[in-house]
Amino acid sequence: MTTLGARFWVKVDMNGGLFACWPWMGARTERGYGRFGLGGKNRHAHRVAWELTYVPVPAGLWVLHHCDNPPCVRPDHLFLGTHADNMADMSSKRRQAKQHPNLRGELNGATKLTRSDVVTIREVLAAGGRSSELARQFGVSRRAISLIASRTTWSWL
Repeated sequence: MTTLGARFWVKVDMNGGLFACWPWMGARTERGYGRFGLGGKNRHAHRVAWELTYVPVPAGLWVLHHCDNPPCVRPDHLFLGTHADNMADMSSKRRQAKQHPNLRGELNGATKLTRSDVVTIREVLAAGGRSSELARQFGVSRRAISLIASRTTWSWL
């Protein structure tokens, strides 16, 4: 019979070096966080890593990353905090585009488009191109194309 720890740690790459992240090599969420099946439920792998290494996570606390690397499960890269702590950490590291307008466009890690893509989209639309075709070509929604066209998003270009 395999122990929980053995089943978990076999899915972790610990070969990156002395201070490197230990990425989760199993299933991941859309945002890159590891998923680990436990008791019939999927749990965030970094939470499981914390609990296997230290103690159960107290109610109301989150397991946060010093390294800001969602797949990382290295215990010394993790720390406990509240949702407010997580938001403050994100803000202090300038990872929140709404609070930091200089993280707009390509500097925003969530963007799917480049500056060049947006210019091309506007040029094609001005020449009579269809938003549905552009949305499919660039892998975004028709609404995203509409917001670009109206300069609601990417307004500085």
